[in-house]
Amino acid sequence: MIALLSPSKNLHNIPLTAHRFSLPRLPEQSETLIKALTKLKKSELQDLMHINEKLASLNYNRYRTFSWPHTPEDASVAIYTFRGEVYLGFEAGTLTQSQAERADKHVRILSGLYGLLKPLDLIQPYRLEMGSALKVGRSKDLYTFWGDQITNLLNEDLAETKSKAIINLASKEYISAIDTSKLIAPVFDIHFLEDRDGTLKFLSYNAKRSRGWMARYIVDQNIKTPSALKGFNLQGYAYREDLSETTKMVFVR
Repeated sequence: MIALLSPSKNLHNIPLTAHRFSLPRLPEQSETLIKALTKLKKSELQDLMHINEKLASLNYNRYRTFSWPHTPEDASVAIYTFRGEVYLGFEAGTLTQSQAERADKHVRILSGLYGLLKPLDLIQPYRLEMGSALKVGRSKDLYTFWGDQITNLLNEDLAETKSKAIINLASKEYISAIDTSKLIAPVFDIHFLEDRDGTLKFLSYNAKRSRGWMARYIVDQNIKTPSALKGFNLQGYAYREDLSETTKMVFVR
């Protein structure tokens, strides 16, 4: 089983050092994107990413200092670099070496710049959301640019790990980069809801951290089938059979 996560815009200033590392598997595509980004002015980056001037300057400089291939001296592994709510829930800093290896096998991180990352892949600080309308050659946006490349690489991982299912813990923006109809395993969408005086609500902030909790649960418990996820009960959540469907699993607290 493979769990999919979105990346995060927030990054650790001083990421932890991993016991080992690997390199992103689509470097030529990433380099093409970096070349396209370095052609943009700061003001164009600001408009493209809908960010303030300070963040535009930060990323303007980041793109111009990218180096290939990444090394431990100029990059850090993905799972220790991302710092958003999902990753705060995942608590990568508490992983043992064996847990980190299990995560590297069964967790994948979708990325606008790198396509598909393993947790122990080296990355350099960046900001490039999958929904960005970055024009690259004849591609009008990143979805067009990546095409089936992410889908194909994910299929390779499914075959290599002999996984029979994908657990989607990514946002709609990122899962849309995959053509699920071409995957060799079914995708199970996970939904987290909050019971507020009898009314079920989706709260984005809570759902993000919950995705991290579930990804960590999959790693810690060595979950191999979607049905085994029904036992997920962290932070007060419980599986709701009455709200779930064949490939949709709903958890409420």
